[in-house]
Amino acid sequence: MKGTCARLIPTVLIALLFCVFSVSAQVPDALKPYVDGAISHVQANSLYREKVDWNTLRDEVYLQARDAKTVEELAPALRNVLSKLTDSHGKFIYKNKILAYWNGPLTENQKKIDSGIWNEIQSGKYSFKSEMLNNRIGYLRVTGLPMGDNVKMSAEIRNAVCSLKTQKVTRWIIDLRYNGGGNMYPMMEGLGTLIGDGLVGKVSDASGKTISNWTIKDGDFYYDNYLAADLPNDCKFEKLPKVAVLISQYTASSGEAVAVALKGRPGTRFFGLETAGLVTVTDWTPINSDLFASVSIGYYADRNGKIYNNFVEPDEKIEIVLTEDQKADQVLQRAILWLRK
Repeated sequence: MKGTCARLIPTVLIALLFCVFSVSAQVPDALKPYVDGAISHVQANSLYREKVDWNTLRDEVYLQARDAKTVEELAPALRNVLSKLTDSHGKFIYKNKILAYWNGPLTENQKKIDSGIWNEIQSGKYSFKSEMLNNRIGYLRVTGLPMGDNVKMSAEIRNAVCSLKTQKVTRWIIDLRYNGGGNMYPMMEGLGTLIGDGLVGKVSDASGKTISNWTIKDGDFYYDNYLAADLPNDCKFEKLPKVAVLISQYTASSGEAVAVALKGRPGTRFFGLETAGLVTVTDWTPINSDLFASVSIGYYADRNGKIYNNFVEPDEKIEIVLTEDQKADQVLQRAILWLRK
């Protein structure tokens, strides 16, 4: 019997190894670099990488990808990667279109999201808006912005700040309720003089270690040493003015990053509801020439080091009714009341 077992063990091992290698071999040669590149990148960089048994997941992905004929048909396999990571902010983009993403269970706050309003916000229906309200209050509605000309988009916001400042505005409202995310750089740069110089935020890993810093220097926003737009600081504030920040369940992703950059700022108060909860920094990494990974690599943290791993909360919780009628806008009116004190 002992001799028989000794002969069987190598046979079993060979069979198991054959199964493992046959799985990977079944992924078409043309698609294997996409699969391997995606898994390797996520395994090395994902904020949630410690949650995953990578040997098991790799085998699952190979099995799901074995019958794929095109990159588009890899979508279920790549979605499985995001699912195992529980990364509801991550996605894979192929030829500038979202190929795979994963929506986890809705949080209590996300259950308050009206899909119709969410789609309107994501469609770009609401645009940047600035005006002076009564009592010298400057109003800025900062909405989500696309990738594009950072200088041009930043300048639109900065010019509005400077214009209102010349009109003797003394108190401000930054309305992020319609901000569904996108390109954070022009938002931060445009508001830079109003946010104020110094450390304004951080990116932290799963252990709480700081991996990046957000800083404003002479009105310009730096992500570590990266400067996306360099604008003249023509409207400096000798003393930072009072600012009310409006947030909602529709404030998401980069909109939440701007909110975090305003947390801990002197003379600042938040009104509205908890944000959508996409409070992670995502990367933008080419897997090859036409497939990109955008997965969560860190949590937002404010200037005081508080990490936001769920959502950004208001100081005064007020139910949201999005309306263009300012008198009927309870959040706006409560913010105005506080600013007048």
